[in-house]
Amino acid sequence: MSGKTKRTALVGVVLCLCVVVCLTITDRTSRVAVAAGGSTRPAQAERTLKNIQVLKGLPASQMFLVMNFVATSLGVNCNFCHVQQGIDPNTGVTKWVWESDDKPEKRTARGMMQMVLAIKANDKVDFRGNEVTCYTCHRGQRKPVGIPAMPLARSGHEGPDDAAPIERTTLPSMEQIFIKYVEALGGSAATGTKTLVLKGKREASQNRNWPNEISWAAPDKFLLVATMPQATVRQIVNGDKGWIVNGTSVRNLPAATAVDTGRSFDELFNVIKVKPSQNMRLVGTRKVGEHDTYMIENVTDTKIERFYFDTQTGLLLRKMTLQKTMLMPFPEQVDFEDYRDVDGVKVPFTIRYSAIDTYDSWTRTFTEIKRNAVLSDSLFAAPSVSPN
Repeated sequence: MSGKTKRTALVGVVLCLCVVVCLTITDRTSRVAVAAGGSTRPAQAERTLKNIQVLKGLPASQMFLVMNFVATSLGVNCNFCHVQQGIDPNTGVTKWVWESDDKPEKRTARGMMQMVLAIKANDKVDFRGNEVTCYTCHRGQRKPVGIPAMPLARSGHEGPDDAAPIERTTLPSMEQIFIKYVEALGGSAATGTKTLVLKGKREASQNRNWPNEISWAAPDKFLLVATMPQATVRQIVNGDKGWIVNGTSVRNLPAATAVDTGRSFDELFNVIKVKPSQNMRLVGTRKVGEHDTYMIENVTDTKIERFYFDTQTGLLLRKMTLQKTMLMPFPEQVDFEDYRDVDGVKVPFTIRYSAIDTYDSWTRTFTEIKRNAVLSDSLFAAPSVSPN
């Protein structure tokens, strides 16, 4: 490999890391819009991409996520609808002609998207988090199944379920759930946590695995250090200021991005990961694996958040977020596993983040977590090198 090729590969890896570290653990839509141009108004797809006919008005930053959602819904890859022109021998990158309409499948997909948009526009039923999407009918198949398989085992008016009693569970109040949650974490010890240091590894697809260390100091200071064979990258958040540091290279984060990233770091890595708010409501019980949980929902104009608390232990097992878009909601899921006692406080030693694009998904497994260790302010200070 030539020196130029090595440098290009290193830049690509570092940029990829910055995207993974900075862009996949907070609200992707707003984050990409801010990072792209320092504005909260994202660029529309038809202004930056070619031959956009149906999804006009969709932020360009959401296009790749929409395509991943569609592909997952149909159980296909990109080349099912899009034209692929082999591999570039110089870069090893697949050459695509995304704007081409040569494949009839792409034209069919446009019609399907128009149908979904028409349903969303004309049907006033409140679908909440279960609105009609490609997956509603396709369920991972190219051709959706519209009728039940014959012969039927029974009809709706017959069978043992006719006499089955309806079990009604008495639910606790939302306030009781949150009180039990804090008590399960360690009560005053949990709320009195001043610092955390978490050491372990981060694993993701395509062998993107590396050690990482996270330091947090109340109320809003974070340092994330990712060590790869090619480079060590630090991401620092200090209130409304933030930086990504690679050697002598520094990239300043816009204030809104720093605050948003810090908030997401707090929800992921702090002891207390969620607090009650006015918009929340208790929906009922749901299963998370083999665990029975109470599901609390928080609905805003831009997203739906669902929190799943173990009915027995009170611990938070999962957070599901549905980011609203013009065509379909983008699901994001965080699972908190392997809770252990650290100095009188329960913390998860495994955190799994799942996105609609598996490239953005990751698992962090910690081997060591320290609570209330002394952390120097210099860890979260502005880098001394000149920013780019």
